[in-house]
Amino acid sequence: MVKWLNEVFGIKAETLRPRLNIYPQQNDAKIKKFWSQLTGIPLKNFGKSYVKPLSSGYKKNNLYYGTIKIYVPRGTDMRHKVFGWLRSILKDVDTKVKITERKWLSLTKGGRAINIK
Repeated sequence: MVKWLNEVFGIKAETLRPRLNIYPQQNDAKIKKFWSQLTGIPLKNFGKSYVKPLSSGYKKNNLYYGTIKIYVPRGTDMRHKVFGWLRSILKDVDTKVKITERKWLSLTKGGRAINIK
């Protein structure tokens, strides 16, 4: 994701603001260091981690390095561009889906039996 943001929008890793979701038994500092090395985002940019509270339905097989959420400062324009791209792609897909639906409906309205296995 960090590489994509840099290559497509010219957003440097140094400007990103990550936050982690981790479990109580995990070492926050070590996990931040792992994600910093992986993404190239400086440790000083990391915000406070969310530590999932223990509960009766506590999962023992949690993710070893937690999960990361990356915030892009002043990313509203970028978000609108991405949504525009997606809308354009989905418009093309939507047309193909409608054609397939019409074919399916014509088959289901026919007088002969259809084996769907």
